[in-house]
Amino acid sequence: MKNAERITYTLDLFWKLLTAIVMTAFALMLTIMAIQVISRYALGMAVPWTDEASRYLFLAEIFLGSVLALRLQEHIRITVVTDILPRPLRHLAGALADIVCMLVLLMLIGGAWNMMERTAGVMASTFDMSFSYIYLVQMISAILMMGILLVSFYRRIMSICLPVSDQRRSL
Repeated sequence: MKNAERITYTLDLFWKLLTAIVMTAFALMLTIMAIQVISRYALGMAVPWTDEASRYLFLAEIFLGSVLALRLQEHIRITVVTDILPRPLRHLAGALADIVCMLVLLMLIGGAWNMMERTAGVMASTFDMSFSYIYLVQMISAILMMGILLVSFYRRIMSICLPVSDQRRSL
């Protein structure tokens, strides 16, 4: 197997693993919420950890799922203006949008790091888990999105700078 094939295989495996993690978080959250509803309304007793656990799983699902959505370009966006632009300007507008998103992600990474330090000793109220793990998931998601945006930015800049025939050779 060549190096390029190994990298492609590893990345494909990584994206499948991340998808499985997001799907598992969703399934666990759904199961825990069902336990919460059944125990509270059918049995008349509340299970104390279900609310907090479902909240943490929801946060993990949202942040890690947003990485997958960005990778597949499935985020909601309005393209009325960019659709009417000529191809080079469309790529330039996309590159500028990538820069803005990367700046926001840098602030998110800094904020997550700050909150990880502040909440390292703070434990969840119903089970033994540090709050800092919530911010760790947030930081990991932001770093992964930053990588996706860097690749997107590079491709957009190359499509502006290189003629169409040279683009196929560089990508």
